[in-house]
Amino acid sequence: EEANQWVTSLEKVISSIRNLNNKQKSEHWIINCMRKADKNKDNKMTLKELKHFLRQINVEVSDTYAAEIFKKCDTSNSGTLEGTEIKEFYDLLTHREEIKVIYESYAKTEGQMSDEDLVSFLQKEQREQASLADAHRLIEECEMDETAKQQKRMTKDGFLMYLQQEETCIFNPAHKKVYQDMTQPLNHYFISSSHNTYLMEDQLKGPSSTEAYIKALMKSCRCVELDCWDGPHGEPVIYHGHTLTSKVLFKDVIKAIKDYAFKMSEYPVILSLENHCAVDQQKIMARYLKSILGDALVTKPLGGKMPTNFPSPK
Repeated sequence: EEANQWVTSLEKVISSIRNLNNKQKSEHWIINCMRKADKNKDNKMTLKELKHFLRQINVEVSDTYAAEIFKKCDTSNSGTLEGTEIKEFYDLLTHREEIKVIYESYAKTEGQMSDEDLVSFLQKEQREQASLADAHRLIEECEMDETAKQQKRMTKDGFLMYLQQEETCIFNPAHKKVYQDMTQPLNHYFISSSHNTYLMEDQLKGPSSTEAYIKALMKSCRCVELDCWDGPHGEPVIYHGHTLTSKVLFKDVIKAIKDYAFKMSEYPVILSLENHCAVDQQKIMARYLKSILGDALVTKPLGGKMPTNFPSPK
């Protein structure tokens, strides 16, 4: 008898889910996802838990904007969202009128996109040579509603998920790697360059640091600036001359450049030396450049003869 009650109850639950309209199904899916993100299981969502939920469903927004929407939806001023507040938060955060318009123009199957509707969208809007197999793959990857997935359909939430996939990015994935001709002379290229590289903050009284060079090089910067001045104890220093910025030893900067120059890029690094040092400390600079950089420093024409053009990055 108890088993029959379980079976009957489960059948009612399944039947009620199947009979939900699209809006109710969407709300049901959102509630299920949010329950997973509700760490302490109190049926209330803190801002931190909501951010975790958004990451789960691949919605990327700034912390500031998320906090602003959270405050707007927290009508009870409790510092948490519950019930309809959670649904309102999700709707406000993900609403984009232009996506709603295009989705509805292709969602011709009971308000949802069938696999054929999706193929039509991919072919007409995305200019892709898409097939039903492609549509099925996207539905499998992006659709969170299990009922829609079984019916080979894509809901608006699934469509939002699809639009945030890497393959829909306007950026050509083939361009993630260097694709240009890199055999031209150096002066034929725009070169990623840094001005006053040593500064961590402002140009009048901020700190100078080797860390600034490391950050620039780790962003693939290929030309860094070194403003060199005579320092105490015969050690050249780098700083923004005639200002209150702090000083950093020339040799420490060269060591940092040696360690990080080619971690992010194989192409040459240009050291732009703004040299204010007297001859004695210029000699010390030259010694450090040779001893620290070693074979990485170009000290004579490549190929053993005077070139007629600049060398290429290769």
